[in-house]
Amino acid sequence: MSNKTSSPKSAKSAKEAEAEKRKLDEELDEALRDTFPASDSVKLTQPDQHVEPEPKN
Repeated sequence: MSNKTSSPKSAKSAKEAEAEKRKLDEELDEALRDTFPASDSVKLTQPDQHVEPEPKN
C-alpha cells in the first residue's frame, strides 16, 4: 500500500490551478452574459489593449 502525502509545493500548485480554473469560468460566464441572446458565440480571447500610435505626417 502506498503512502501518498502531498507536499506544500504540490498543494500550492493544485490551489493555483483551481484558482486559474475559477477565474476562467468567471470570465466565460461574464462573456456569455454579455453576448446573450445574440447569435454570436462566446469568445474566449480578449482583444489586444494596445493602441496604435497616430502616424506622423
